[in-house]
Amino acid sequence: MVNIAVAAQISIIHHAKIKERHVYFIPFLPVGDSSIIYYVEFDEPLDCSYLIYNNFDGSISYSDKIRNDAKLLFIPIIEVVEQNILPEKLFKHSKNR
Repeated sequence: MVNIAVAAQISIIHHAKIKERHVYFIPFLPVGDSSIIYYVEFDEPLDCSYLIYNNFDGSISYSDKIRNDAKLLFIPIIEVVEQNILPEKLFKHSKNR
């Protein structure tokens, strides 16, 4: 997902809790009325405020603080309280998927 955020030049990842799942997503409106939503889901939330992409070696790390480093791209994770982009029926309550 970080590579998609970097390539699409969308520097925000959204986080929502849907049916006991932690869903991280990027809504993307390329052209016209069509839309693409990239998402991943986890049992537990990520324990960070930023995903960090290293522009030189492509590595990904996590942090709660921004550092002053030109080779790093900090992508904030924002908390979504309510959303109507991802239908709840896509997600199961069970943590054993």
